[in-house]
Amino acid sequence: MTVQQTIDPGLPAGARATNVGTAPVAPSDVAVLFEPYRINAALQLKNRIMLAPCTRCRALPGLVPTPGAVEYYGDRAGAGLLVSEAIMINATTQGYRDTPGIWSPEQVEGWTKVTARVHERGGLILAQLWHLGRLSHPHYSGAPPVGPSVVPTEGLIRSTRSTPLYHVNPRELSSTEIEELVAEYAQCAFNAIRADFDGVEIHAGNGYLPEQFLRQLTNRRTDAWGGSAAKRARFPLAVAEAVADRIGAERVAIRLSPAAYFGLMSHTPGDEDAYIHLLEELSKRGIAYVHTGIIDDATTYDYLGGTSTEFLRRYWKGTLVSNGGYGPMEAAQAIRRGTFDLIAFGRLFIANADLVERLRSGAGLRPYAREILDTLS
Repeated sequence: MTVQQTIDPGLPAGARATNVGTAPVAPSDVAVLFEPYRINAALQLKNRIMLAPCTRCRALPGLVPTPGAVEYYGDRAGAGLLVSEAIMINATTQGYRDTPGIWSPEQVEGWTKVTARVHERGGLILAQLWHLGRLSHPHYSGAPPVGPSVVPTEGLIRSTRSTPLYHVNPRELSSTEIEELVAEYAQCAFNAIRADFDGVEIHAGNGYLPEQFLRQLTNRRTDAWGGSAAKRARFPLAVAEAVADRIGAERVAIRLSPAAYFGLMSHTPGDEDAYIHLLEELSKRGIAYVHTGIIDDATTYDYLGGTSTEFLRRYWKGTLVSNGGYGPMEAAQAIRRGTFDLIAFGRLFIANADLVERLRSGAGLRPYAREILDTLS
């Protein structure tokens, strides 16, 4: 049975409204969005528009993707590239209801149906690999959450609907367990290729496990996995390297949240140095792109010297994907300025499965409404 629940990819308190860019725009004003874009030999996009990863909280028993996922992604295959909802890498990391995985043969088979539909319609799709770290919950798997360090977490888990769950303090990972998790990321990346995904995006933003290693708030280790900026960056870098070794760097991307705004995170002076080190090291490894993990990219941060995307552009010279409150016109203007290369739409794509066609024809866009999520399956 499919549970009708989706995490609203909503805004944090105080962020700007997202029903931007719904008025008709002249196709000529956003023509740059329709240009083909070559990331590398493996990922040649028919346009610069991407589907942002939007957690759906819909899965069959065994955390297999639903038939509705086949339709959801297939209907949006007009994008140059789709990124899946976050997909868990093991059974103990679950933190929300009905989020799918990609560690079992049944899950791989379920995702194969999704990728087949996308490819039939001329699209490309990446699997977003996910470990929640301290934001997982024993309610789902019976296992306690884990993290770089034992850092108390408070408050209700978001988007559990009728099940009020409070965060549980994590258990500190051992060095051996960290290495095992790196291997699990690589195995699930291989599983994604077996399911005919065109590559993977490592979810290293939004307060999840890789970001927990990057930040001093959540990483208080004094061993090889914590302390200096380089050591705090070691885990996400090790994941990226292991995944690239398994499936090829050209099929690996990463999502980062340099602004500490989500997942019970806060900024500590010097956090940005770990991000800079990570970006510099990733630049040497030929991965496909970096994706801004943000919900509102209009916000500037003193410690970043601007917005999240501006910070990433400063230290990452490869393909950069942005998202977060952009309308089509704003996105086109930013691409022409060189602020980023590709735009990922979330809410606009939820409300308009035919987003690319509507923009190309100059039609108006349907505004996003929370109720739309209830129509998905």
